[in-house]
Amino acid sequence: MPRASVSCVIPVFNGERFLAEAIESVLAQRRAAIEIIIVDDGSTDRTKKAAERFEKCVTYIHQDNAGPASARNRGVQRACGEFVAFLDSDDLWHPEKTATQMERFDARADLAICTAHMQNFWSAEVEHEVSTLADGRLTEIQPNLGSSFMARRSLFRTIGLLDTAFKHRDIQEFILRAVDAGLATESLPDVLVKRRIHDANISRHRSDAGDLELVAIARARIARRRVPAT
Repeated sequence: MPRASVSCVIPVFNGERFLAEAIESVLAQRRAAIEIIIVDDGSTDRTKKAAERFEKCVTYIHQDNAGPASARNRGVQRACGEFVAFLDSDDLWHPEKTATQMERFDARADLAICTAHMQNFWSAEVEHEVSTLADGRLTEIQPNLGSSFMARRSLFRTIGLLDTAFKHRDIQEFILRAVDAGLATESLPDVLVKRRIHDANISRHRSDAGDLELVAIARARIARRRVPAT
């Protein structure tokens, strides 16, 4: 029986500094992805040039800036693998990432979404922050929903694409929507992602927006539960 295929979708906005490393971490997988789809979300730097270095290995798509959820959706729509995995352009996959997750999908026919854990690491320009961290948990292993995300591509036909109204919590909202639909999800204890901390992380500029999106997600879940079963 042929092995199932994986499409890796990398949304990127002004990511010329780190995109090459992200792509290389996908190419280094023991169980390779069938395709790598770069969705450039309206970058104004040399992101396209960084992607062109790998033109024989990647599909490059450019769109007007519409946010990461829109970019991920564009990649999902272009994907042809049986499974879709997301990778942020500043993060790295562990070489065993796809193999480890595919083993879980092979073992569980009911599994719709699989995530894993991550370890933060700091770029040179912000290494000094480690010694002044107010929250020591940032140096600990943590669950990850973004760059560790892998799902059956058919799931996007079942429950729809990512909600582009969410600029920070789109993947979290999608997973909870799948859970509310009665679909199986699993978070592996394995550390399969290295998350880069640098001076331009979206989370640095999120302010209260992420918390407001959590409130919106909670309200949507309550509304779904109030709808009587048919």
